[in-house]
Amino acid sequence: MQKAALSILGILSLALPCAAQLQTHSATVDVRYSAQISNAKPGNCGCFSLQGGAADFYLNMLGVGAKHGAGLGLAIDAGSVRTGSVNGAPFGLTLTTVTAGPRIVLPGHKIEPMAQALFGFAHGSDSAFPSGNTIVTSANSFALDIGGAADYWIGKQFSVRLIQLDYLRTSLPNLSSDSQNNLRVAAGLTFHFGH
Repeated sequence: MQKAALSILGILSLALPCAAQLQTHSATVDVRYSAQISNAKPGNCGCFSLQGGAADFYLNMLGVGAKHGAGLGLAIDAGSVRTGSVNGAPFGLTLTTVTAGPRIVLPGHKIEPMAQALFGFAHGSDSAFPSGNTIVTSANSFALDIGGAADYWIGKQFSVRLIQLDYLRTSLPNLSSDSQNNLRVAAGLTFHFGH
């Protein structure tokens, strides 16, 4: 969990000074609570829930001058969720992801919808992963994050992330297909710069 917090703080510490200096592009920094449903093995659900937090930085590269933050740009997202037990097992799971990719923000009066496709890595820790003939406590994999969100403007520089829904696919080792399907639901606060 400390690694995730450091990752989120790192993104924010890099993003905020950059966003404050923006003159030709607009940007946002979002901080949110995140809940996730994950499957232990494919086939039957074997689902379990995790909770945590996330943050993202978005640089709007096309659409400057559009209402609010509408446009197309690059998003960088980092988050971490945790559970104390995976389906009653004597171990839990901390799942940390860092992803980046394109985001499109559609124009809206008070509510701005957005969609994104992000790619990066996932790090599972404090758990049990098969590795050859042994069990290890951490593993890494590719991560695919496809989703959308809606922000509700409450001022010139702030909006509320009403809801964010993401499909997250990871490939951590699991003695089966080595793939996991995750559904994340989140809400939070977004800070806008350069508008």
